[in-house]
Amino acid sequence: MRGSFLHAAAAMTVAACWPAAAVPQAPTAAQLMALAFPGWRDGARLQPVMLPEAAAHGAWAGWQAGANRALAEPGPVLRTDASHLTLIAGLVPADADGKPASAHLTPMALAAYQFEQRGGAWTLAARQGVFALRGFFGTAKLAAVALSNRQQALAVEYGSCWQGYCGTWMTLYEVEQEKVRREPLVELALSGININSALDCARRLQPLIEPPPQDTALHEGQDGAAPGSHDCYAIDSSWRIDHAHGQPGDLAIHYHGAISRADAHAAAPVAVDQRQVLRYESGRYRAVSGVNPVPPI
Repeated sequence: MRGSFLHAAAAMTVAACWPAAAVPQAPTAAQLMALAFPGWRDGARLQPVMLPEAAAHGAWAGWQAGANRALAEPGPVLRTDASHLTLIAGLVPADADGKPASAHLTPMALAAYQFEQRGGAWTLAARQGVFALRGFFGTAKLAAVALSNRQQALAVEYGSCWQGYCGTWMTLYEVEQEKVRREPLVELALSGININSALDCARRLQPLIEPPPQDTALHEGQDGAAPGSHDCYAIDSSWRIDHAHGQPGDLAIHYHGAISRADAHAAAPVAVDQRQVLRYESGRYRAVSGVNPVPPI
């Protein structure tokens, strides 16, 4: 499956449209990491991290509420105004030897640190710490996204596979001057594919989808599955926010691929080529047209 991480960019710096003369040069993500995590540097990334009860809620492997040992990596730096920056750090739990301790259901912990410029120098203003857990195997793709000319957001994309079913998802968080909002602007599926979940799916999706190499280990117990008992699909997407001058722009997602429904398994697959538009309203993105065609896993 082709990845949907079209907007992913680890450790990127984004400046909003502030007048050039008013924007002081921002430090690098690595320089900010050293301020947020004393002693942090390349090759010395093991840090103590507190995971609040609110963030720890759920069945996560590798994390526990309270004190944790983690490997800290710099993520995007977002400018919230001319003199304030927010650093996003990606944290992965570490074992007793300081190595990554991640399993399938281990998410990346997302932490935020706020900085302000005082007297020509950038200083740490606040430690928000961990605000969310997202991803699998301790990984996720992080990117800064402009909602408007002065409003910023963090996009988090992540994906995985289970028994021939694969998917990718995106969660979008609004970044304010003093914090990253814990409640997401939106959570949605970007792609889904189950072509390796049953022996008939590769055939049913042709000629719209080229069959991938077969992994017979995924088909144990599937040989007797009747075609009419399951859908077959391969759907991917791309997305963008065309930010407006004052208000957050619409989130537009283009889905493409093919699907063979269980009740029409003998017919040719149906092409997927559709668009969904979501609009910012009261701190959330809500659908105003179209639907998400990715089946739930």
